[in-house]
Amino acid sequence: MISAKEGVVLEILTWQEVHLILPLLIEIKNKAVFVYSVLEQKQQGTVYVNNKQNITSALITSCGGFYCLLGTASNPKFNDDVIRFLINKKNHKIDFYALALFSEDWIDLLDNYELPNAKKIKRTYFSFNKMKFTERYQGDTLTLGKHFKLVGLNPSIATKYIKDFYSYYSIVWDSVPHFIANGIAHFITRDSEIVSVCSSPYVGGGYAEIDIITLEEHKMQGLATAVGVRYIQECINKGLVPNWCCHADNIESLHMANKLCFDKIEEQPMYWYNA
Repeated sequence: MISAKEGVVLEILTWQEVHLILPLLIEIKNKAVFVYSVLEQKQQGTVYVNNKQNITSALITSCGGFYCLLGTASNPKFNDDVIRFLINKKNHKIDFYALALFSEDWIDLLDNYELPNAKKIKRTYFSFNKMKFTERYQGDTLTLGKHFKLVGLNPSIATKYIKDFYSYYSIVWDSVPHFIANGIAHFITRDSEIVSVCSSPYVGGGYAEIDIITLEEHKMQGLATAVGVRYIQECINKGLVPNWCCHADNIESLHMANKLCFDKIEEQPMYWYNA
C-alpha cells in the first residue's frame, strides 16, 4: 500500500502491473485515450486500484489533468480514499482535473458528494466513420487563401506552438522531441504565425485524440477543416484511429465533429475542476 498524500491510502500499480486493469477498459475503448497513453508510458500518470490481487475498481490520472474512474464502486474504503484524493487540491498538480465516469455505479456515488470547485457536466463521445471520411474528402480538394500556409510537425513550429500558442502542451508532452516522436499535429500559419492547429494531446491504444484551435479572427474560413483533414489522413496512414470528444454544449465542436465524419456514440457525466 502506498500513501497518496493527506492520509489517503491507495494501491498504485507499477508499470509492470498496469496490464492488470485491461479487463476494466473493454467497455470504454476510445472514450478515454489518455488512459491508454498512460498505460503505454507515452505520457505520465498514475494507476490507483482497490486491490492488486482482485482489481474491481481503478482511478487513473494523467499528467494533463484528465482522470477516469473504472470498474465498480462497491469498495467503501477505496471510494472514500478516492473522494479524499479528489477533494485535496494538493493532488492536482496543474490546478485542474476532468474526471470521466462511465458506469452508473460511479455516477450514483459521486452524486452523493460535493467536490469543491468541480462542476458536473456532460461529455459527448464519438466514433470515427472512415468510410464517410474517405468518400467526403477523396482527392482532398480543400484549398486555402493565398496568405495561409500548411505546415507539418517539426521542431521549430512545435517549439513555437508550446511556448507561444498553447502552453498546455508543455504539460502533456514533456519535451518537443517527445511530442514529435509520439504526437501528431498540423498547422496553418499566416506571416509565420500560427492561426489554426489540429494536434494530439493524447495518443494510445491505437487512437489519437483530436484537439483543434483556430484564432477567433480566422474562423469561418475553412482552416479548422483543413488541418483536421490533414491530421486524420496522417492518422490513417499511421494505422491510428482519430478520436473526438467534447463538452455536450460545445456547439462549434459538435458541428466540426460531424464535418470531419465522426458519429456520436453517447453522452456521459464528467466532473470539471478548476482551482
